[in-house]
Amino acid sequence: MLITDRIGEASDADVFDQVLAHPDPVGGYRDKIGPLQMLPFPRTLFLDSDARLTAPVDALFAALGPADLAAVHAPVRHPPGWSDKRVPALFPELNSGVLLFRRGPLQRRLVRRWLRLYDRLHHRFGQTWDQASLRSVVWRLMQRRGLRLAVLPAEANFRTTKPWVAGQGLPVHVLHGRVPSDEQPLLQAYLNNNVERFRTWAEWFDLHPESQLTLRIGKPAPEPPRF
Repeated sequence: MLITDRIGEASDADVFDQVLAHPDPVGGYRDKIGPLQMLPFPRTLFLDSDARLTAPVDALFAALGPADLAAVHAPVRHPPGWSDKRVPALFPELNSGVLLFRRGPLQRRLVRRWLRLYDRLHHRFGQTWDQASLRSVVWRLMQRRGLRLAVLPAEANFRTTKPWVAGQGLPVHVLHGRVPSDEQPLLQAYLNNNVERFRTWAEWFDLHPESQLTLRIGKPAPEPPRF
């Protein structure tokens, strides 16, 4: 199923069983949250528009198990802006671009509270980042309502725009990042043809210096003080 605000422009829309108009698009992170309130399927895999499957989907649904939510921790730790100080520092932000849900009362409560907190933070602080609000709501529902969370490995949500490592013994199941179409088969082959070794962004760029992958590594660390 595809939900979009541009039904007439959706490329390859015929591959989806259902194409629905987004009820209230704003052109930001908020757009992903609202439609998750009324899921039509018992189990749902949500993918951002820049995420694509690179291995059979069955493994992802199997990893959800009995949990209400499954996700991968975000590789960026608490970026500047609001963060819930009542949540332990080592409880991660979850990357919201690839999410597995088990439909039910806790899932609906999670999405409603996530949307409400997101709107409050956006109104009060101008914060558009959606993962800080998700982190806060997930932690609270785990503590108070028994929400079951399954944390998946990075290969289930492989962020190509961050320094990356694919672990030995596991293929990449979801590529998350806008990979140039002509590089997609080459990158997928590098990541998944031989999984009995580590695969890294550093080696990828050594092998393919002409690669157009975008890699954002943040600001350089300050020089240590000299004594």
